[in-house]
Amino acid sequence: MQINWKLLSILVVASVVAACGGGGSDSTPRGAIAVNPSTGVGAISVNYSSQPEANSDAVFECGGASVCTVVREFSGYGECGSLARGTNGVWGVGSAGSKEEADNRATASCAGKGGSACLIQLTLGTQCN
Repeated sequence: MQINWKLLSILVVASVVAACGGGGSDSTPRGAIAVNPSTGVGAISVNYSSQPEANSDAVFECGGASVCTVVREFSGYGECGSLARGTNGVWGVGSAGSKEEADNRATASCAGKGGSACLIQLTLGTQCN
């Protein structure tokens, strides 16, 4: 009996990859921003393995599904989300590859919607995957 070593090698590698959960699993970190539209108060979740988990946590931390909704999803290593709120209750969100740029985009979004003196909420905690 002659063994086809190439075929055997491919089968062994494929078996190992499948057993380890490879070949289809996506380990990209996910994040979400949820906001209470009437108050502009919100929450950011980061470093989740699935978007539904990130969304659920952001809504929960914001105050629950009865008052909060997901307004931005983001994913990727180093990707950040940010939420700015104006003194008049107007809010804006942004996401980018750095916290500073996400903050700039959120502030610009808030101002663009008529927000006055838009600032990043200091209570948000970690904002980057």
